Amino acid sequence: MQKMLRKLLSAAGYIGFFGGFFYILFVNLVCGFASSGIGTRWDMLKILLLSFIISAGLPGLICYQHFRISKLEKELDEIYKL
Repeated sequence: MQKMLRKLLSAAGYIGFFGGFFYILFVNLVCGFASSGIGTRWDMLKILLLSFIISAGLPGLICYQHFRISKLEKELDEIYKL
């Protein structure tokens, strides 16, 4: 029961972090890139696409690194217990 609760809280933390970070980055990047002026629909599409890629990539990378580091820490704990 405790492991399931820990996994659930961990998943909720990852989703909350990723969603919050994505939202903040996406809105700020769109507003920042759009401040220089949007001439055509193609410009707006490029701004949205670039903002989406950056906003999804950075939190995804951070979440992956956190997951990988925690996995390595668990392996280290197992080694020291032996």
